[in-house]
Amino acid sequence: MRKKILKAPCLLLSLFTSLNLCSGKFGTPITDDVSKLSLLKQNIPSDYEIPVSYIPKEVAGTCWVVLNIYPLEQSLRKLANMFGAISSNKENIIVFIAMLKSLRFTFDHEELETAMQVFQCHYQEGSLMSGLYFDYIKDVLHSAAQGTSGFSCKPPPCLNPQQTPGGQEDSRKYSWSKRTPLLLVLIPFVACLILIVWLVST
Repeated sequence: MRKKILKAPCLLLSLFTSLNLCSGKFGTPITDDVSKLSLLKQNIPSDYEIPVSYIPKEVAGTCWVVLNIYPLEQSLRKLANMFGAISSNKENIIVFIAMLKSLRFTFDHEELETAMQVFQCHYQEGSLMSGLYFDYIKDVLHSAAQGTSGFSCKPPPCLNPQQTPGGQEDSRKYSWSKRTPLLLVLIPFVACLILIVWLVST
């Protein structure tokens, strides 16, 4: 039954985007539609920053593709909404949304959701310049085509906010802000003591 459910969207995707990604695993060749990334790089200003949530390769390991498919898909949807209905940019972006969605269908939904929850603390919110963004999409698709990704990976320990550079800086600021009122009280008090001692001694 599950295979029948997945066949319908896969058939539609293959008709509209000439994809052939419904084999139930990675390793399927990526079509010439990837060349449309070059058109998008040309049409979208190079200094335009595109927000995306991601997990770095060194953190995700062999789960890198799996963990980044859905966030990248959502990022592309937001980007597509920036263009009009008849925009060629929007049409090309929709092709890559379909690619990522088709890849996502090759995985068990519950396994994917569980993996994303396990790695949740490692997701980073950032923005990439348009050129780097489309290179990132190409990297994800080609890595998926190589068939080396899966769920056989364990997340590293979640970093405590105070262990990160930003967390340490915030901690120092907080510590200093706590000390400031005490110093404001102590400085006049010490000055008064010094003045009293000086008056007594003279």
